[in-house]
Amino acid sequence: MIRPGSRCPRLRFRPGPRHPGPRAGSRAGAAPLTAALAVLALCGSFVLPAAASVPRPGAKPRAGSGSVLLDETFQGSSIADPGFMPLDTACLTGASGPPPAGESTTGPCTAADQTTPPVPTPGVTPGWLQLTDQGNYRVGAMLYNRPLPGNGGLVVTFDQYQYGGNGADGIGFFLVNGAVDLTTAGADGGSLGYAQRNNDNGVDGGYLGIGLDAYGNFANDFENRGNGCPAGSRSPVSVNEPVTDTVTLRGPGQGLDGYCYLDSALTPDPGKPSGFVSTLPGNLRQSAGPGITLPDDARRRVMLTVSPDPEPLVTVDIDFNDGKGYQQVLQYQMTDPAPATYKFGFSGSTGGLSDTHLIRNIQESSVVPLDQLNLVKTVDWDPTRGTVPTYQVGDTVPYKFLVTNTGAEPLDPVSVTDPLVTDIVCPSTALGPKGSPTSSMECTGTHVVTVNDSFTGELTNTAVAHGTDPSGGLVPSNPSSATVDVVRLTPELVLSKTASTTEAKPGDTVSYTVTATNTGAIPIDPADFTDDLSGVLDDADYNGDATATVGTVVPVGKTLEWTGTLNPGESTTITYSVTVHDPDQGDHLLHNAVNTTIPGTTCTPPPPAPAPAVAATPTTGAGTHRASRATTEARTDRASRARRALTPPCIADVTVAQPNPTPTPTPSPSTGVPTPTPTGTPTTPAPTPTSTSTTPAPAPTPPGGGNLAATGFAAAGVLGAAALAVACGVLLTTRRRGRHNS
Repeated sequence: MIRPGSRCPRLRFRPGPRHPGPRAGSRAGAAPLTAALAVLALCGSFVLPAAASVPRPGAKPRAGSGSVLLDETFQGSSIADPGFMPLDTACLTGASGPPPAGESTTGPCTAADQTTPPVPTPGVTPGWLQLTDQGNYRVGAMLYNRPLPGNGGLVVTFDQYQYGGNGADGIGFFLVNGAVDLTTAGADGGSLGYAQRNNDNGVDGGYLGIGLDAYGNFANDFENRGNGCPAGSRSPVSVNEPVTDTVTLRGPGQGLDGYCYLDSALTPDPGKPSGFVSTLPGNLRQSAGPGITLPDDARRRVMLTVSPDPEPLVTVDIDFNDGKGYQQVLQYQMTDPAPATYKFGFSGSTGGLSDTHLIRNIQESSVVPLDQLNLVKTVDWDPTRGTVPTYQVGDTVPYKFLVTNTGAEPLDPVSVTDPLVTDIVCPSTALGPKGSPTSSMECTGTHVVTVNDSFTGELTNTAVAHGTDPSGGLVPSNPSSATVDVVRLTPELVLSKTASTTEAKPGDTVSYTVTATNTGAIPIDPADFTDDLSGVLDDADYNGDATATVGTVVPVGKTLEWTGTLNPGESTTITYSVTVHDPDQGDHLLHNAVNTTIPGTTCTPPPPAPAPAVAATPTTGAGTHRASRATTEARTDRASRARRALTPPCIADVTVAQPNPTPTPTPSPSTGVPTPTPTGTPTTPAPTPTSTSTTPAPAPTPPGGGNLAATGFAAAGVLGAAALAVACGVLLTTRRRGRHNS
């Protein structure tokens, strides 16, 4: 049935197996045709849904289509974003003095280990981020110790320059879990600031390292790289030899373990000492020569794409400054879940061989567009300690809320709300425009695990942020959730539900009693349940008299809702009543159910109802009474089965008795109308005087008495319906012919 005002259903036609159609005039095709005509008559038309556009699995995300998260050129005299932290020889060539207060601490390139040529002239803009000069055994790194959201994936683009020396070592770029305090890089040399090397640790919270490796040791597992990795995650390079000019990916690691080999742009070559050769379509470094301008001609533009999937697809594209644009050099499907937020870093080093290493124009954006106000909620745990902790009742869960403005205008004020975290503190009340040093901030808050948090073995809660744009418009964020494991405690709540009777008459008052008892050893706070009256109020009125011995009970729509605290051994009793309509025009069944979301709850069924008394069968209307009794017994049986099958809900059903119909009095014989002689045992008729009569003899009563007339009416209805169906078929055929001929 299509209700007035409802939306018409879409009819979808799908090809099926071919089969013979129904014979002409048969009923096999009448019902579907009639149903289709009815739908079309009511809807007026039907719409075939358009096919949805589904991304191809493994398809490469489009760079540049997401939201800008960070934009730094490194070409000025200072770096405004204090999140950038220089290590060792890293410096800013355009700087001419100490950095301004409140900005990055990256200073000028004026120290003795920063000026070995060829390097850019210090103090001249536009400049570069310089990781190392051309001196031997140099190490320099730039860390970004502010988290970036990972819920939209990540696209990182930057220019790298390596030139001037004899080809060592290379530049490493790495992503780490945004939960760590990123203050140190990994080992230098062939580990490129990401992986471990001998007894030197890799970077904290490492997730993905990309080695832009001119010398080529990042691709092999010597110097303890990849310690503890399984056989399937070991480098194919089995000798301690470099594979020069390669791009290699390494996976998650911590300390001296992990940082396993993932993939590399190389291919077997038995003629090489390593047994492999690079497959890159260009060089990562630039040699000096006629017509070469350094460092400009050494630019190689790198694009790293990390898809927003839980286990992301990683793609590396490089523009080799040869006029061919970006060329894909690697693609790898991660098998480790991505962190919720990222931090990143660059590292460059030299050894016995050397090169100058520079960086410019880093931009980071999401793969897919984010909300103007983006929120990522995480549990504030230290990934360097291993697995996420399991909490128990009474423990404090620390949370972080990364709020990012991806819009072109500032937002002020900005706040974060979470129903379970009431002590949220943010470092600021405003956010700057996208890509700026103030476009994001990290708020903190805590929650103490309660008994009720432990019922399911995990705790999940959701936060949302709100901002206001310069015009006063409200800017909500996406909701963001975090889940922690909790030591599970099992509550023991027992519900029971009874009614004052199992059968009522119109005008009667029926009283209900609901009892909830905590039979366990732990408090239930808050405890709650609902009493659904939607199956009662079609036959009765709630009298507004609900009371509870413990807690609070209130009517909400067609339900009664109780909330409160139940300590071990404590009970609450709720009572209320309803009055049956007179006359009752509902379904004559007060169906009443109590339910709760508290896990482990059981329902104590009420005692079985006594068998209904069988009334004396009246001499008239017996068929109607039997039908009524059968209906009542069927409802009672259904209610009994429901009580046995559903625990909870607790169900207490009451049948509303229907008054028996008043028998129709037998009409008295009318004067002058002969009464038919009842059929009986044949007897010899008495002699009757011969006479002439004009009164016709009454027609014989057909078998079945008055039921025949009803049967004839039903047959006429069926014949009428059949005639209507045939007419509709003729009309449809005529309309189809008309369309075909038009």
